[in-house]
Amino acid sequence: MYWVNGQQQQNVDVSDRAIQFGDGCFTTLAVEYGNPILLPAHINRLKQGCDALFLPHPNWSDLERHIIDIASDTQTKGVIKVIISRGYGGRGYSSNGFITPTVIMSLSSYPTHYLHQQSEGVSLGISPVTLGQNPLLAGIKHLNRLEQVLIKYHLEKTEFDDVLVCDHEGYLVEANAANLFWRKGNRLFTPNLTNSGVNGIMRQSIFQLAQKNHWEIDIVREKPETLYQADEIWLTNALMPVIPVSQITFSDDKRYQYPSRDYYHVVLQHSLSLK
Repeated sequence: MYWVNGQQQQNVDVSDRAIQFGDGCFTTLAVEYGNPILLPAHINRLKQGCDALFLPHPNWSDLERHIIDIASDTQTKGVIKVIISRGYGGRGYSSNGFITPTVIMSLSSYPTHYLHQQSEGVSLGISPVTLGQNPLLAGIKHLNRLEQVLIKYHLEKTEFDDVLVCDHEGYLVEANAANLFWRKGNRLFTPNLTNSGVNGIMRQSIFQLAQKNHWEIDIVREKPETLYQADEIWLTNALMPVIPVSQITFSDDKRYQYPSRDYYHVVLQHSLSLK
């Protein structure tokens, strides 16, 4: 089901900037039995995206109320996606004169394979597609996702569940659609997202959990080889919400197993308790 500017429909003006230039941002949130999970954090992400891209802001109260209304009709698990574009009209790149954004929402079923992966873990490879570096766009969930489309294209030609993705200098950034954490001893690590990647809602939540539990998290620029010595690894996003990595096959065909779940179970219980 789709809604455009609050009206249930599937048609968008072909001159909309989302279509013409990918000029907008989005967020994707889980719904649990009528409850949109971490809604304030998702609204804040959209606000930050609008500010970073100089997009006109929608009426946030109306948008939040609409999300709640859509979620309330969901009797099981679901997914709501919210897109904000600069609006429609014009032909060139100029953003002058756009004061009314387009807000697109959709409701879809929950990807149930995540439930299996929570217990079984996932196997990873290394993506041949690398991410460009742009500090003006890094961290934002903007509409330009062609890198991720190409990553997924190559992933689907392998036997892996997901892939680790590096920037063009070879440093770890994330997975195809998830953030990355790993543990060595009693220290946690996650890639630096200053120049590439998305600062996910669940990633932010794990930082809060770490502070509460007095865990040390180092934000690092490391190459995949650093994971040879990892004790455990997880992927996170707002839908998963946390999935353990059981195995990685590296570019040199070295294959490592990661059986430990010591911290993972704590993080999973935390993520499942979020409202």
